[in-house]
Amino acid sequence: MNCIHLLKTTLSCFEHSIAQPTVLIVDGEIIFSYDSSEDIKYFFYKNESYLKQQTADISRPMLLQYGLTNWMVFPIETKIKNCEALLFVSYPYHNDTHHYITCLIETLALIIQKKYRDELLALEIKQLSEREKQIFFLILKGYSNKEIARELVLSQHTIKNHVNNVFQKLDVKRRSQLIAKFNHFL
Repeated sequence: MNCIHLLKTTLSCFEHSIAQPTVLIVDGEIIFSYDSSEDIKYFFYKNESYLKQQTADISRPMLLQYGLTNWMVFPIETKIKNCEALLFVSYPYHNDTHHYITCLIETLALIIQKKYRDELLALEIKQLSEREKQIFFLILKGYSNKEIARELVLSQHTIKNHVNNVFQKLDVKRRSQLIAKFNHFL
């Protein structure tokens, strides 16, 4: 299942739970649920540049009025640099809905992060020194510390230190975790 389909399905389920329309904007791309009305789609597409201008620096939930409709706009925190995601929920809604919104925001953040997973992992690798990158890719190929030391003409002690640094920077504790997390980079 691709991420856009998953986002649309998640929004549709949420809309059924609270009986209110929702719209998601991720990096300027407007994402509607599968049940969004043509009126809502038309409104968002027609006012796209205005919406971008009004929501450029939203860092906390904010109530905005567009035309005859009020929208509560929630920023979605992702670990992705320069990725802006905003959830629009038609307002007013029942007070009990806040728990659903919190869960939806967390779910959307995870889906968006999955969409940009390779980008996030590449950023993690980028923080490694050149020597650490060499060792990282040899670990991915299944080399032992002894084999890496032989390949790079370094002592096993030096390799062990580099491996520990790689594990720490990439937030893994052992080779199997590193391989599971980054195996698609080979």
